[in-house]
Amino acid sequence: MQKYFLLFILLFITVRFSNGQNENHNWKPLIINDAQRIWYDRSQLDTINNPAFDIWILEMHRPTLSLEGISDNIMRTKTLYIVDLQSYKYGIKKVLYYDPSNQLIKSFQYNTNSITEEYKFIFPIMENSFMQKVIDELLRLRKLKESLK
Repeated sequence: MQKYFLLFILLFITVRFSNGQNENHNWKPLIINDAQRIWYDRSQLDTINNPAFDIWILEMHRPTLSLEGISDNIMRTKTLYIVDLQSYKYGIKKVLYYDPSNQLIKSFQYNTNSITEEYKFIFPIMENSFMQKVIDELLRLRKLKESLK
């Protein structure tokens, strides 16, 4: 009986503390002004070695955002983008919408594994866009890393 109890406790601890939704981000400001408030996950930029990579972007909406199909006002949007430096395009993998009390309202996940490259990266990276600023930051970090070697 003690073995089963111990097994149950170990299983409970494993499930409780290995929850995949507990993501640790290292948010750094990307654009902070009257019109936009956007942060990027610095921990992801530090580990990018391939021309295609994922990056989390956090955006605060003031005034709150209203979207059709979502009844609550949206204060924050956390989006996982997939970026391809070779084609200089990006796409969306996942979007999470949060209310003013930081509670998740709605989430969307796009299965990018089953679609062709043509449709995976549908947005061009435009000059002076937030995604261009992310890439500029990536290049700055790479140069810094190289200079420290």
